[in-house]
Amino acid sequence: MTGARPRGGGTQRCPACRAPLLVQWVGDTAALQARVSLPPPDERLPYPAAAADSTPNDLVWCLPRAPHRVLRLRWTGRRHPPDCPHQHLTSHTCPPSTLF
Repeated sequence: MTGARPRGGGTQRCPACRAPLLVQWVGDTAALQARVSLPPPDERLPYPAAAADSTPNDLVWCLPRAPHRVLRLRWTGRRHPPDCPHQHLTSHTCPPSTLF
């Protein structure tokens, strides 16, 4: 089948800062390629904190981690529960660095 996108996510490294990233297409009809920093599995990242850190041009993604499953980002929106137990991530941005 041509044009099919893989369902799972691929881990990569940011070419600029070398941080671990999860890069994946999210959605079926109008998919977006999400690039998020991949935190350790035990790091607590609640939805309200991620929503406060996001910008108007940045989406917040929900990352459930189930044993024996591929990592898959989920869309969040107005109806996403604020007490959701999963990790919540925004798009990766490299930390500021000095060029000199």
